[in-house]
Amino acid sequence: MHGEVILKFITDYPNSIKRGTIFYIDKEKYKILEVENIRSINLDVKNGAIVKFNGVNDRNSAEEIRGISLFREENYFPVLQQEEYWVDDLIGCSVFTNNDSYIGEVKDVNRNVANDNILVKKGLDSIEIAGIKENEFFIPLIEDYIDYINTDEKKIVLKKIPEYF
Repeated sequence: MHGEVILKFITDYPNSIKRGTIFYIDKEKYKILEVENIRSINLDVKNGAIVKFNGVNDRNSAEEIRGISLFREENYFPVLQQEEYWVDDLIGCSVFTNNDSYIGEVKDVNRNVANDNILVKKGLDSIEIAGIKENEFFIPLIEDYIDYINTDEKKIVLKKIPEYF
């Protein structure tokens, strides 16, 4: 094994991870791991690869990093196309109707084959939505429902509210 680990990618850009890529294992960026070698695999790990990090030279040191989350510097992120957004930028956005009535806050993004959905938690002062019995509900992240997204202002405006029965 010689310090190799299976790295599960949670990215739409797995090809951007290559030899020399720097990861941080903490958000404060104190401890780094640098990719020494990477090779693709065909296991049940979707979007995964076998990775050898510099300084991780045996099974014991590989076990020490098992299950950790890795972070990258923003300047290494791939350039997004127009109307593409990072999930982290959508989480925390306030959601409004097109007449500026508050609905709630984005708590998560659910990725599906057909389209992504934002998970919205209703605010205490949000408008009533017919058919919504819970405090959280999904809104499809598609043009039919989304008027615009401004991640700088942390604001999403809907064209229409989904109908729930």
